[in-house]
Amino acid sequence: MPGIPVSDGTLPALQQELGKVNGIPALMTGLKHDERSFREKLWLNTAEQKMEGPLPRVRFSKRDISRSEMTVMDGQLALVGEAFADEMKGWAVVKVDKDRCSPQTIVTRCTLYQQYTTEEALQAAAKSYGGLTETLFLLPR
Repeated sequence: MPGIPVSDGTLPALQQELGKVNGIPALMTGLKHDERSFREKLWLNTAEQKMEGPLPRVRFSKRDISRSEMTVMDGQLALVGEAFADEMKGWAVVKVDKDRCSPQTIVTRCTLYQQYTTEEALQAAAKSYGGLTETLFLLPR
């Protein structure tokens, strides 16, 4: 699901979006190609969703990435490859500097989660928990 948090830190968040570079799927970042701290690290967080029977399961992984793996597009860095077309995956690049990191959330092309956000899905979930009840709250005057 888009927007899943992977980090919560005090460095500025990186702008991230999925797009294409020369027709190849890419994860575009707000990192400037000439802006760099020698202490910083970049982590690529990947969320991969698979159906296991009737249930979706998500597995998360993280790996270090180097700026040399990235392509410059309009002055900003991007990770480029067919993997970024996968609709069952999501990504977030996290910038880490010593004990601080950027707050990042997953960007994805996945729409599978949408089937769980319908009124029918709510009713099915509520039924599995014994149904919905209305609660009346009386507020003091």
